[in-house]
Amino acid sequence: MKAFFALVSAFLMMLRRNRMLLIASVGLALISVFVFGWLFGSSGSTKLRLGVVDRDDSALASQMLTQLQQSDSLTVTIGSRDAELQALRDAHRDAVIVLQPGFGTNLRHGHATIQVYYDQSNPITQSNARMAVQSIVTNINQQAAGSISPVTLDEQAVSVHNLRQIDWLTPGMLGMMLMWANLSIGSVLVAWRQQGILRRLAATPVHPAMLMGTQMLARLILSLAQGAILIAVAMAVFKVQVIGSWWVLGLAVALGALTMMSLGFVAGSFARTPEAAQAVTFLVSFPMMFLGGSYFPTDSAPAFLAPIISVLPLSYLNDALRQIINNGASLQAVQTDLLVLAAWAVAALLLSVRAFKWI
Repeated sequence: MKAFFALVSAFLMMLRRNRMLLIASVGLALISVFVFGWLFGSSGSTKLRLGVVDRDDSALASQMLTQLQQSDSLTVTIGSRDAELQALRDAHRDAVIVLQPGFGTNLRHGHATIQVYYDQSNPITQSNARMAVQSIVTNINQQAAGSISPVTLDEQAVSVHNLRQIDWLTPGMLGMMLMWANLSIGSVLVAWRQQGILRRLAATPVHPAMLMGTQMLARLILSLAQGAILIAVAMAVFKVQVIGSWWVLGLAVALGALTMMSLGFVAGSFARTPEAAQAVTFLVSFPMMFLGGSYFPTDSAPAFLAPIISVLPLSYLNDALRQIINNGASLQAVQTDLLVLAAWAVAALLLSVRAFKWI
C-alpha cells in the first residue's frame, strides 16, 4: 500500500504541474457556461415537449396525434398517464394532454373534452404550449361538421420548478469537462511508453492494474475538484441550484470520471504513438460532445442517430447529472444511468488491462 500511495502522490504532482490539462479541461466548460449563461440564462427556450396519453385509441384520436406530431414547434412523446405526468413534474415535458376513453365517440356526437396539464412555473413556456395545443384544437373544430366547437379543453396547471437554459446547460458542461479531462489519459500512457517511463516501471513490482489504479485515483481527485469549481461558479454567477443530494452528485461525477478514464486507457493500450492516441480520443469524444446532450437536447434527433445516442456513455452521465442537479433525483432514480456507466468502465478496464504493454 505504501507503493500505491507513493504513486498516487507522484501522479497528483504531475497533474498539478500539467497546467495545460487543467486549463483546457476546465476552461472549455467554464467558457461555455459563461457564454450560454449570458446569452440564455434567463430567457432561453427549446422546442416545446408535449406528452400525449391516448386512452381512447380511436381513428379520431389517431388523427389528433398525427396533427400534433406534424407540428414543427412540438416534440411529441406518447406514454401512460402516470409516466407523462411524472415527466411533467420532473421538467421533461412542457405540457401533457390526455384523450380519455370515448373521445372519438363523443367527438362524433358533437362534443369531446381533452384534458391538458401545463407547467405553470414558467409563464412563457406555459403560454407557448397553450397556444400550440389550442391551435391544433381550433383546426380540428374547423374541420368538424355540425357543432361549432365540438372539442373543448379542460386545462389544469402543474407546479414544477422553473428550469432556465443555464440550469439545463450546467450539468452538460460538467459531463463534457469530465470527458475531456479524463479521456486524455490514453495519450499520457502512450507518451510514457515512448519516453521509457513505463520500461523503468516494468522493472519494479508495479502491476499494470496498480499503475492504472493509482492514475485513476489521482485523476479522480482532480475531477472532483474541477467539478466543484464549475458548480461553484454556476451557483455564484448564475444562481444555479443543486436540488438533489450532493453525495449522489459526487457519486455520479466519480463514476463518470472513472468511465472516461477507462475509455482513455483502452486508447492508450492499443495506440503506439501519442498522435494515434489523440486521434482515437478525438474520434471518441467528438460524437459524444455533439450527441451526448451536453449543449442541446437529443430527444428530437433523427431516428437513425437514436441507436448511437443510446450507447454513448456521456448520454447516461449527462442524464444522471441533470436528474440530480435539476430535478433532485435520488440514487434509485438514476441507478440505470449509473449501472450503464459502471458497465462501460468495467468492460473498458478489463480490455485495457489485457491489452496493456510496458514497451
